[in-house]
Amino acid sequence: MSTNNVLSIIRASCVAFGGQALAQSATASLIASQTTASPGDTVSFTLRVAFDDGGAPAGQFGAPGLFGFGGSISASGGAASALAVDAVRIDTQLPVGATQETGTPSRLVTAAAGSGIGAALVGPQADVLTFDAVVDDSAAGSIELSYEGSVVLVIGDDLLTLSTSPGVNQGLLSVTGTTLQVGSARLCADQNADGAITPADFNAWVLNFNAENTLADVNGDGLISPADFNAWIFAFGQGSSGPTCSG
Repeated sequence: MSTNNVLSIIRASCVAFGGQALAQSATASLIASQTTASPGDTVSFTLRVAFDDGGAPAGQFGAPGLFGFGGSISASGGAASALAVDAVRIDTQLPVGATQETGTPSRLVTAAAGSGIGAALVGPQADVLTFDAVVDDSAAGSIELSYEGSVVLVIGDDLLTLSTSPGVNQGLLSVTGTTLQVGSARLCADQNADGAITPADFNAWVLNFNAENTLADVNGDGLISPADFNAWIFAFGQGSSGPTCSG
């Protein structure tokens, strides 16, 4: 099956709603390797499709599950233009007809991939696309990423298209986006953000810790825990040569 034929199936396949078709659903979610970043950081993003086959039986297209996807990932927000795609990968779980291209700064990635007959992906979810993006050195602000496109599910001997902009006989594809907060780099030990490393930063760290302020996450593991105190002591001892954090 050629790439053009596979992508045509992805764009055109649909089934009339009725019977078991009503039980089918899917959600496309963007997952980021981190929710905060500093200028110059590389952040990985994954497009994950979770789907419910609704108990559909196997048919000519194989077992019920995900048959294909196609669409674009876009970025918006004050720092969106500072996010540059570095590397894109379409998972090989969808082996036939994969294509990819980078788009405009606001449209980061456009991609599509589809299965051949008998090659549907069984559930409950699949990571269909990953890409790395580099944050520009001058970036600061919030970046919202979202997905627009379609997925195709196997329903017995039919295919069902779920789309973010559904047409006739297509279902609505639910989408969960993600937000990346880019802050100017600062020394992690500078807990009161006054631009200096002084003993006052110890009291500031305690206050941030008790308030569960993310500034207290000095070791950058996404948790606010006593381990961050040891990380702060190390950072304080390094002075102006210490590690940097965002925000």
